Amino acid sequence: MTEHWMSLFEDRYGAGAYARLMEMFDRPCVTFAEIAGQFGVSRERVRQWHRQLLPDAPRGHARKRLCVVYHQKRRLLEDPLFRSFYEHARPHVEPGRITLIPTREGFRRRAVRLDGATVALKKARRQADPAREHDVPAFILTNCHRQVDYIYYRLSPEEYLLVPANALPAERTTFLDTPASKYQRFRNTFAAVSAGAPSVQQAS
Repeated sequence: MTEHWMSLFEDRYGAGAYARLMEMFDRPCVTFAEIAGQFGVSRERVRQWHRQLLPDAPRGHARKRLCVVYHQKRRLLEDPLFRSFYEHARPHVEPGRITLIPTREGFRRRAVRLDGATVALKKARRQADPAREHDVPAFILTNCHRQVDYIYYRLSPEEYLLVPANALPAERTTFLDTPASKYQRFRNTFAAVSAGAPSVQQAS
């Protein structure tokens, strides 16, 4: 659209109307009927705007499918473990590096792909041991029976590990949260992904 058209559009529908229209077009769950109601026009007029302004954008059933996917992604963020992973990843991982794994019902909640590698999501269980000196935090780390490249362990709302799967025993191990732990290098960092998965010998 030309600047002249946008100027006429805002003269008719108010300052900021063009930006408001484009923002609603970017939200697939906003129907053309809702947009029509906002601007006091028919749905057919909204469809014409959509074709003119976004000729290559999904429409019809494709737009409805995008709305379904949007709600599926929102439900993922309602899952405490998935949300923790997402929040911990954001400072370290650029948008687009994480991709969701589709299922028939939506997306997997306990695994994602990061740079093409599969990351399993787990909550580490705190191990209580009154006999241990100074009550050093200890967590049970269970491995994954499916083939994965990394395992994200949520230790607490603020703490986590991101460990290469081949740096873990086949079944389970204990992480003592001390500087001497061989897993300390994977604590609160996504550096293992950038460095590549080390062998078990390298991690020991």
